[in-house]
Amino acid sequence: MIIAIFRSKVSEAHIKEFEDRYSQMSELIMKIPGYVYHERFSAPNGEGVVIVEFKNREAFDAWDKHPEHKKAKMLGKEYIFQSYDVKVGEVFESHKMP
Repeated sequence: MIIAIFRSKVSEAHIKEFEDRYSQMSELIMKIPGYVYHERFSAPNGEGVVIVEFKNREAFDAWDKHPEHKKAKMLGKEYIFQSYDVKVGEVFESHKMP
């Protein structure tokens, strides 16, 4: 299992564009074989966090290299985000309840 954690602050002037692109990316990612889920959270300081789970590295790589996702990442780096931090890792332990 692969987990990706994406923390970001969106530039005030580009919130609408971010929301539109996030919706588009949410629809696309669900079509990736091996995608499990994603969840978005917001903090009071304006930071957003997206957590994404994939069944395996191949699924993550397919998403990471998807042309529309690559375009969204490029635009995010160029002007949509004030800041961002991405961490991707392999899960070696997991516990769940119930």
